[in-house]
Amino acid sequence: MRIACLILALIAMHPAAAQQLTVSIRPARPFGYFVGDLIQARVDVTGPENAALSHASLPKPGPLTGSLDLREARLRETVENGARLWRLDLTYQNFYVALDAREIEIPGFDLAFSTAAGAEVAKVPAWRVGVSPLREITPQKQEEAVDYMRSDGSTPFVDEALPRHLAIGAGVAALLVFALVARDRAWPPFQRRRARIFSALANDISNRLHGSDDRELDAAIQSAHRALDTAYGATLLSSDLADFLRRRPEFRPLQIDFERFFAASKRRFFSGGEASDDFHREQLAQFVTALAKQERSG
Repeated sequence: MRIACLILALIAMHPAAAQQLTVSIRPARPFGYFVGDLIQARVDVTGPENAALSHASLPKPGPLTGSLDLREARLRETVENGARLWRLDLTYQNFYVALDAREIEIPGFDLAFSTAAGAEVAKVPAWRVGVSPLREITPQKQEEAVDYMRSDGSTPFVDEALPRHLAIGAGVAALLVFALVARDRAWPPFQRRRARIFSALANDISNRLHGSDDRELDAAIQSAHRALDTAYGATLLSSDLADFLRRRPEFRPLQIDFERFFAASKRRFFSGGEASDDFHREQLAQFVTALAKQERSG
């Protein structure tokens, strides 16, 4: 019975408590500040849900004392459990040059509210934090004046020779790779290198000879003739093969393949027949691939 009466009394007191303005201060830490440090604190004010804060009463950033400034004041307002919460995050800066460990006072301020009962004021009380000196007041007596200065710490030795050599080696390798690419692509100053005629032809023919259409084979053979004419600088006939191989000795190992190609081409285009079985589509592709390989080695 007594417990029930106590619960009813607490329930009856809750609305009244919710109507009061309460203030709590929570500093980030209560001590350990030096000159120039930022001091941060959070002020929570709770009150009735219908209360309104007068923003004109909020603390304004600027000097508070000769050695303390208010740098920033940020306000957040929420409603929790039927009560309104005003959360004020304050940032101060300490300029007090302490000679020993002591406490300094952070000034309080008043916040004005309007409630159903009228205007009310919530007093945020002053609070204190501990500050520390940067040096001792009277150091121990030393024989020499230089003994009052702490010696410089030793710095580790860093050998820069290896990173420098690695960087130079990487640069040389990059230039060498770039030169090889420039030569392969005939970029300046390698633009006078012979064009890779048969390499381009090999790519083109490999895409043409997938089907079984004889017209594709005819076009592939004609493309091979045009490439040979370009490499020779004139129309290359079977009778000119010896002169071609003299001018382009890198193709001399393929003399038998050249003779087979010209014989098959002559039978196909001038005898009304098809290419012989010893020179079909795969043989043509292999011949052009061999030409491209010899071209790259030349």
